[in-house]
Amino acid sequence: TNPKSELYQLNHQDKTKPIKISKELAKVINIGLEYSKLSNGTFDITVGQLIDLWDFKADTPKLPETSAIAGALTSIGYRGITLNDSTISFSNPNTIIDLGAVAKGYIADKIKEYLIEQGVDSAIINLGGNVLCVGKKNSDDFTIGITDPKGSSDILKLKINDQSVVTSGIYERTLEKQGQSYHHILDSKTGYPVETDVASLTIVSNRSVDGEIWTTR
Repeated sequence: TNPKSELYQLNHQDKTKPIKISKELAKVINIGLEYSKLSNGTFDITVGQLIDLWDFKADTPKLPETSAIAGALTSIGYRGITLNDSTISFSNPNTIIDLGAVAKGYIADKIKEYLIEQGVDSAIINLGGNVLCVGKKNSDDFTIGITDPKGSSDILKLKINDQSVVTSGIYERTLEKQGQSYHHILDSKTGYPVETDVASLTIVSNRSVDGEIWTTR
């Protein structure tokens, strides 16, 4: 959503012809495409138009019009993206890439790499929902707390060293309309919040980007 960012500029330019992008953006998009393929589109980085319709951060959120959701669905489809080295092509020029379920984990991993390069052997990185540990806390494991999605004061404690803990839940951002609650994890097939009986999911992994993507999926 930052107009100065390379991804924003990619999304808002003429996509009827191949576009040259930076190697790092190409790398992150490629990660997203690989996982989109692995999940057969359950996870799809081309949901940008749909994400824009559901503005959960607005002061007065509104339910998107059914016709607008139907229109956004026609722009979704990771198979319509071709990435060769640092050149990206779109079969549908209306497609908008959203890396919200990739970038935070990728950034956490890059921060860890940097800290290790600087000689840091013990640290905790917390990007909100993404926690990544460097080594141990002195000689002990780090203790990571997982919030109860039902809102109680109960906390699930995990003992972690040198790994990532990522949590995603349907309780994090919601929209209340006409007595119904809508959460922010959207189904790329229907355009509406995914129907699930899982309130919160936590994944422990070596790389934060893996946990980030898999919790969303």
